Amino acid sequence: MDSPAPRRDDLIVLGADQIRRRARKAAAIGLAGGLLYVLVGPGTGPPAAGEEIPTAPEVRALHPDTGETGGGPAESSLAALQADLTYALPAAQVDPALAAVEGDRLVQVMDDGTRIELTLDPMLQRAATRTLEKYKVDYGVVIAIRPATGEILALAEHAEHRPELTHLALQAEGPAASLFKLVSAAALLELTDLKPEDSICTHGGLKGLGLEHLRANSALDKRCQTFAEALGASNNPAFARWADQLLRPAQLQAMADRFLFNRRLPFLWGVAVSRVRIPTGSRLAFARSAAGFEGSQLSPLHAALIVAAIANDGVMMAPRLVARAVRGEQELYRATPARLTQVLRPEIARQLRQMMVETTTSGTGRKFFEKGGKPRLPVAVAGKTGSLSAHDTGVTRHYSWFVGAAPAEAPEIAVASLVVNGEEWTVKGIVPAREILDTYFKMKETGSPAAR
Repeated sequence: MDSPAPRRDDLIVLGADQIRRRARKAAAIGLAGGLLYVLVGPGTGPPAAGEEIPTAPEVRALHPDTGETGGGPAESSLAALQADLTYALPAAQVDPALAAVEGDRLVQVMDDGTRIELTLDPMLQRAATRTLEKYKVDYGVVIAIRPATGEILALAEHAEHRPELTHLALQAEGPAASLFKLVSAAALLELTDLKPEDSICTHGGLKGLGLEHLRANSALDKRCQTFAEALGASNNPAFARWADQLLRPAQLQAMADRFLFNRRLPFLWGVAVSRVRIPTGSRLAFARSAAGFEGSQLSPLHAALIVAAIANDGVMMAPRLVARAVRGEQELYRATPARLTQVLRPEIARQLRQMMVETTTSGTGRKFFEKGGKPRLPVAVAGKTGSLSAHDTGVTRHYSWFVGAAPAEAPEIAVASLVVNGEEWTVKGIVPAREILDTYFKMKETGSPAAR
């Protein structure tokens, strides 16, 4: 589907100097956020759905003598805690491309001898990097994450003609496109009586939505699908009409905020904020936003966290790239899983996840997950595609998304992939994601540690 261009396309306008400045600033912001969490972190109880969250840590500092993490505000003052922290992770220097394989880990050795052990799995990371290079994508990102812990198993990016570009996974100025239908579907499941088996008949809407699509027309509405099938087929008029009839803009905005749109995500490096502004003054604009045509921007890292939360029964975990930091025999940092928020109730997340299987079995992703009428993978995949074209000052960019989790009934891995093509297409975002899933389950067959 097509839409007016985003205001800026930072996947193509940044120069090398700007990239370096952004990378340094991003690392500083990410590290500062993580340090703040260590110093004034929250209590241990799980947050409620939509609860305000503090910035979460990438890693927790360990006291060099006791091996304990610093105490909370109740035990000591902020100044005392600051004095107790003896090591700061050099976020600006952490670079997976400089890490070497050691056993089942990627390890980067810093100038002072500190060994930074990454959560990345060497085989998955290599597969992710090679698939983007193989297809020579203009701009591409693929991320694999363990939903239950937030550990990032693969994080690869590629810019065929701009190799100096880095941290593409952290940028959020591309459109969310039809991935936003996951937010709309969550709102419809939780706030209305709409059930996955309920059906609707629509017409048109493949590349645009008008007021005529919001009204039932028995003469034209010949495309009949259930709610689940409409999600799998990314049926724009269906989602536009359901939103128009069953939801209020404030409800959809609140659900987007629960998925942590409009919030800065905690990470080792700074992550651009994914923005959603649901229109309130236009019926058509509201319906278009619910279908993913306008109003939302998304970073690939955030996309991975969204599908990981759905995979993890509604719990969004903080993303982690560093497993631990060691110097000699002394462990300086050890990462621990941290919950960000309960985005959805478990039953809603499971219902949504099951609906997403339609994408790979009968919907927009079917031809990529089947070969000769048989599934390419040994497990069911819950997924969602998204595509949108942007035209800015004569430059065309085609955004192609895929997010997925597998096995669908009890996900072990979640993936997010974004490919941005110019006028000449090389591959859709679903292909690198499928290849990573294929690699993961082949690894599992051989007993690889990352897939256990």
